[in-house]
Amino acid sequence: MTLSARIPLSVLIGLSGLVRAQSQPGLFDTGRLRLVEEVRVTDANLPESALFQNPRGLAFDAAGNVYVTDFDANHIKVFGPDGKFRTTIGRKGQGPGELWSPSSLDVSGDRLVVWEVMNRRFSILNLKGELLKTAPTVHGPQGELMALRALPDGRFVAFVERGLPPQLQSRLPEERDYAVLLLDADLASLGAVFEKKILNRAWTRHPQTQGLIQIGFPFHPDVRMDVSPRGRLAIGLREKYEIGIYDPDKGKVADVARPYTPLKLEEQDRKTHFSSFRMVVFEKDKKTVVPKAPDYIVARTEFPEFLPPYRGLIYDGRGRLWVQVFTPDRKTNVFDVFSSEGQYLNRVAIEGATIDTNFTSAFEKRFRDDFLWKIERDEDGFASLVKYRLAPAR
Repeated sequence: MTLSARIPLSVLIGLSGLVRAQSQPGLFDTGRLRLVEEVRVTDANLPESALFQNPRGLAFDAAGNVYVTDFDANHIKVFGPDGKFRTTIGRKGQGPGELWSPSSLDVSGDRLVVWEVMNRRFSILNLKGELLKTAPTVHGPQGELMALRALPDGRFVAFVERGLPPQLQSRLPEERDYAVLLLDADLASLGAVFEKKILNRAWTRHPQTQGLIQIGFPFHPDVRMDVSPRGRLAIGLREKYEIGIYDPDKGKVADVARPYTPLKLEEQDRKTHFSSFRMVVFEKDKKTVVPKAPDYIVARTEFPEFLPPYRGLIYDGRGRLWVQVFTPDRKTNVFDVFSSEGQYLNRVAIEGATIDTNFTSAFEKRFRDDFLWKIERDEDGFASLVKYRLAPAR
């Protein structure tokens, strides 16, 4: 794989960050944007056989239909562009056309590709749900597929944590092995567009089951990735505010960068991290879910001195790159927005919707044109599929 000459877009952007793209003048000038709710799909809109259990991934076909994997229901729900339920695809099983814990998915032309966690395979279906073929995993034992994205030419990109090396006979590796892989139309690997080993976790054994588990180190360097509508890849290693723009065949072609002042990690950041944990305990044979991190995880978790330069990144439907930044007040709705050419547009605050702590493209949210489709959960855990329109703030 040959690399073309790199064009440092940070030079074009300049330290002042005042360059404005000519497209859509005024949209980002105020530093405030609003997500206007257009559609909300809840269980009340669904037949009993298709209620939300654990929706995970989102994808769209050329007509704007929305495909949602439901990890626990073991099927894919299909909605029209207006959010109206149409049908489900698949049922639980290991046979042809059956699905077991479907997760990441995407649409390429008239084909739907879905990753099944428990079956450890890709299933390639037509848009009616008929099986065309299956393909094996592209990552190893204890590894993880973090995103699957279709390219405009019919190929795919898989963002993976490779897991344990094959035929492991020595000590467990300390570093986590990230890779962005280029796949052909049948999901065979064509090589790595990006790969990096990073120390940001620890291996240990569960105190009860003795099974191997990983304990991630929050706020340590890791990788964020997304694919633009034109097939360019944004890959960011969260050590500094520099995001590589890649051509899938030529490698890195540019950098998007911003000056930033590192924020010191505080005790509240530690508490926020552990607040997301839930622990199942039994008292007098009654199961209770406690909002607490297990002691063995707390003891093994390591924190850095400073927060990373940004939380996550995602391309919108117009090819603009949104980078979710850390702020001194720890607000999660603040983004640096870059044009499709890499020019800095502005830092904007999003209003009108809850913005996740890590607003990345991996799961549960996708842009299409000027709309954001997002899976949301209320305080009781019930899921909704919501369509938002991107608009200027009032």
